[in-house]
Amino acid sequence: MTPGVVIQVRPPDVVGPLRLGATDEETLETLRRLGEPVFLCGFQGGRPGWGVDRPSGVSLYCHFDATDRVEAIQLGSPDRADAVIYDGLDLFRTPADEVVAALRARTAVTGDENGHTYHAPGLFLSLWRPVTPEELGNEDEDWDGRFFATALVALPGYRRLYCATGMPHSI
Repeated sequence: MTPGVVIQVRPPDVVGPLRLGATDEETLETLRRLGEPVFLCGFQGGRPGWGVDRPSGVSLYCHFDATDRVEAIQLGSPDRADAVIYDGLDLFRTPADEVVAALRARTAVTGDENGHTYHAPGLFLSLWRPVTPEELGNEDEDWDGRFFATALVALPGYRRLYCATGMPHSI
């Protein structure tokens, strides 16, 4: 197994080596340093994106606006081998309830009614988990729903439906 990596999330615009507002050329160059970029499907009203699936398990996906600038950066680490850190808080390896409480101590946080998605608009940050502890999962889902599996940093007004996970992205 490849050792995990540490990715710093610094809203409002930086996720590891990637940044919101970067051009598609700048972003592709950065992604190439991280691995082999893969083309992501486009969204209705949006441009296609690019991403990298790292050997350590983390995935980084960039979504572009109509001017080909990054408007959203998504991270996924379903096996939690990687540390995704915001202000000292590990977003994927800290239990979701603790992450939400820590974020609420810093800013307003809203959650959907089923507890899968939480938004911290003041931080341009959304977090998602496939199930909650109260739900029964299957082998393809989080072990028990206690941890987040996806984080999104996006410009205000960004709204897409991510085709692979079903995570409703909106900031």
